[in-house]
Amino acid sequence: MKARIPQKIIIFLTLCAVLSAVIFVAARGKNMNAVIPYALKTGDKVGIAAPASRAAPERLQLAVEFLTEKGFEVVVADDIEFETEYDVGDGSERMRADAFNALARAPDIKAIFCLRGGYGSMHLLRDIDYKALRRNKPIIVGYSDITALQAAVFQKAGLVTFHGPMLSSNYGQEESFDLLFEMLMEPKAGFPLKNINGGAFSVINEGTAEGVVAGGNMTLISSLMGTEYEIDLKDKILFIEELDEAPYRLHRYLWQLKLAGKLDEVAAVVVGDILPDKEYDDPEISLKVIFEALKDIKAPILYNVRAGHDENPLTIPIGARVRIEGNGITVMQKVVEAAGE
Repeated sequence: MKARIPQKIIIFLTLCAVLSAVIFVAARGKNMNAVIPYALKTGDKVGIAAPASRAAPERLQLAVEFLTEKGFEVVVADDIEFETEYDVGDGSERMRADAFNALARAPDIKAIFCLRGGYGSMHLLRDIDYKALRRNKPIIVGYSDITALQAAVFQKAGLVTFHGPMLSSNYGQEESFDLLFEMLMEPKAGFPLKNINGGAFSVINEGTAEGVVAGGNMTLISSLMGTEYEIDLKDKILFIEELDEAPYRLHRYLWQLKLAGKLDEVAAVVVGDILPDKEYDDPEISLKVIFEALKDIKAPILYNVRAGHDENPLTIPIGARVRIEGNGITVMQKVVEAAGE
């Protein structure tokens, strides 16, 4: 004879399951599941990776020397000088993923610095060891094509990453790297983001908003739509930047987000470097089409935020909670933590 479970117990267990799901969703919305990497210290072991495109050997050597002079022990990812046919991967996806994962799985590697962007980070996303990243919490720094990796890492591992200068692309831009290392080596909360050139951020829609930063390069944000790695923009601060794209393409990328209902969900929009296609004489056209696509948004919108492909970009912590008030952006939480915290 089978024992019957009383209906009251079934209802009670069902309510508990629903309540647990609600609490989990609410916690994610408040960024309570975010994983904060450990602060970097002089003497730490750091890795150099090329998830997208390789750099010339001399640029790699300069990167190694630069990090060594900063006081770090440098580990270069395996097969970092990979070659591809037609610049489209040509079977190197598994090799590059293995090389990145080797750094991610090493608990003594405290940071992974990307050499450059280009094309190819999307190829790796299925094979990245997200559990290792969540467990070991390395700092990850990059931008441009690295946006794909950063979006996936936050979606799958909850790890805060850094949209900041890259070792080859930004070599010699000392002010940008000084700001980056200050952020990576000094655990603190409640600090402002500021343009390195001293220029103020500009406002389209004034207001106050608080949320987790999501986004990066517009091409990659668009390319991830419809995949399991697409960015979640519910109550997020959408950050965008781009290089050498025709104005109509910028407009299309935002319309894709609009048609998907993503722009209806944002807490605010931050427009970083939008460096125009060289065929267009007026660089203001790119901003104008972006503002046109965002015209229905009532949330705060800031621009002139010098983060992206321009010289000496500031660093944006992807996955961290920030507050926008007027034309100011304040990082509300620690983006690195001391070991043992």
